[in-house]
Amino acid sequence: MNERLLIRLTQDGVPLKLDALSSEGVTLRSERDAWPRGLTLEFDTDSPITRLRMDQVRQMQGWGSKEYKLSLSLEDGALAVTGVEPRALPAGHYWFRLRIGDLVTPADRTTVELREDQVTRRDLEVRSDPRQVELLLDAPRIDPQIRRVLAETSSELDGLALLEWLRAPQPRASRKACLLNLLAKLRAVPTAGETLLAHVRQVTFADVDRCYAAIDGEFFTQVKALARAPGGSFSSERLVLAPVHRKLRRHIESIETDAAHFRLHSFRQEGGNSLQAVIAAPPDGDPSRRFYADLDIDLGNPLHDLKGFFVHLGELLSPGKTDHLKLREKLAEDQTVREFLYYRVIDE
Repeated sequence: MNERLLIRLTQDGVPLKLDALSSEGVTLRSERDAWPRGLTLEFDTDSPITRLRMDQVRQMQGWGSKEYKLSLSLEDGALAVTGVEPRALPAGHYWFRLRIGDLVTPADRTTVELREDQVTRRDLEVRSDPRQVELLLDAPRIDPQIRRVLAETSSELDGLALLEWLRAPQPRASRKACLLNLLAKLRAVPTAGETLLAHVRQVTFADVDRCYAAIDGEFFTQVKALARAPGGSFSSERLVLAPVHRKLRRHIESIETDAAHFRLHSFRQEGGNSLQAVIAAPPDGDPSRRFYADLDIDLGNPLHDLKGFFVHLGELLSPGKTDHLKLREKLAEDQTVREFLYYRVIDE
């Protein structure tokens, strides 16, 4: 047996090749700087005969009754689905549903028949997310703190200065919305002296659900004070960090020779749509050195209530991660954040 399914993506009838595949997702169009797009493949059968064959494979492989392992790889830009070994994906009738971050894929199941010892090909028509970001950065009263961060010459994304990057057509709208939403949230957080945004020195990375920034030691001091204050607006998390947050240390390895010795601290804003800051502090918390932060916004606060926990879990499992274009509507309902949102979402 060597049954194999090849799923080829097409856009406007033209093949859309996948460049790379990893445990983190897929890359296409040689996208730079951002992490791979999340990928989820649902795969199963409605045929009793095929299900019996799958159960036989489960038994031979020693898998559980609800477990079925597949192998994913790329073949000439298409997604290849096979068994973990030649006899581990039997011929039969199946269905699948594929989701990839920032791509609109068919919502309905796609049915397929795998024939014994044959390659089965299916084309899947997809389209880019039609939503776009319309910048409002020419407003006469743009906040000076946000203007300063966007004009910082040392900040570059995809080889472009921040303002140039925001105005360029190539970066995905979801990445732009993530950066602008986070700037607005940081600007709206008051501290004893300034706001948290006042202590952001450089933006070093922007994906669809988080940004990295170089910050000064005062950012760390102020957020710790907010977490320690009675009824404070932040809390200090003592839970084990998700693997995604540990990437921050890897990110700064090219910047700091002793990156392995930076210690991670996690803080979360109270309430929904909460700002999370995972801060990498230099050895001994030396205030003369740069600190770094992994910044994101959670739709639900897993420490606040049970509902928040499940909303947060859904964000982690979604291939598109947090939808920052949609989140803009919710942030605009907060009067403290609304005035610092310098963009609109245009649905084309």
